[in-house]
Amino acid sequence: MTSGRFIAFHSYKGGTGKTTCIVNLAALYAKMGKKVCLIDFDVYAPSLSSYFDVSPEYYIHDLLSGDVGLHDVLVDYSRKLGVSGELHIAFSSPSKDDIHSLEIRYDDNFQIKALKQFLAVKKQLLEREGFDYVFVDTSPGIRYWSINALASADTLFLLLKINKMDIKGTKKMITEIYDALTRYGLDTYLMLNKVPGASPMYSYDPDLFKKVQTEIEEYLELPIFLSIPCFCDIQFNMDEFLWAINKPDHPFSKKLQEIPSLLADI
Repeated sequence: MTSGRFIAFHSYKGGTGKTTCIVNLAALYAKMGKKVCLIDFDVYAPSLSSYFDVSPEYYIHDLLSGDVGLHDVLVDYSRKLGVSGELHIAFSSPSKDDIHSLEIRYDDNFQIKALKQFLAVKKQLLEREGFDYVFVDTSPGIRYWSINALASADTLFLLLKINKMDIKGTKKMITEIYDALTRYGLDTYLMLNKVPGASPMYSYDPDLFKKVQTEIEEYLELPIFLSIPCFCDIQFNMDEFLWAINKPDHPFSKKLQEIPSLLADI
């Protein structure tokens, strides 16, 4: 048996900061000495290869097709990151043809075979390769590959911003998807990101925000795991994806540093 965790990040729509959070969290765990795998399963709009400035020989698409094995896809970024642990990344192809192929060119038989391949990859990562954490970034919304990635996860963090569109859309996804997955054992938590109030003139006050958090929890009927204030200096910085490593004393990094102890309790 393995003690590793398979954790997915999802959102109703783009712009929630989902990818920034998951990449920084994966890097943070690697810095803590953990063996971490980060999977870019946002197959419809992949971005991690640009973030990390990597052009791998093989992508997730090749793995799902059965053309290559797990070790062909994983890129060891540990040395470049300069951490005591390990960070291995599986990238999705940014090629328009590859993106199109997963949704259009292949029939149901291919998708079923690819899903079985993905489940086998999960088992290999946690049991044979001994990864402590596997983080999966997914495509926003109700998409085929996102739903299957969520169904494979042990824990799901559902990111959203505090606006009506995000909250109502998230409610719809909870009703249509997450309720069923939760019944099969998926632990689902809300993570509020880009919470207003962290500006040069107005500091973020968690006590004042508690009422809003309670209202969101009651409406969505899911617990809030963490609330992260909005920091414009991160949102518009080219190196946002490694902020937790490069700026460990920044309030955003400090917020992410709360996650390991919180996650250990669930």
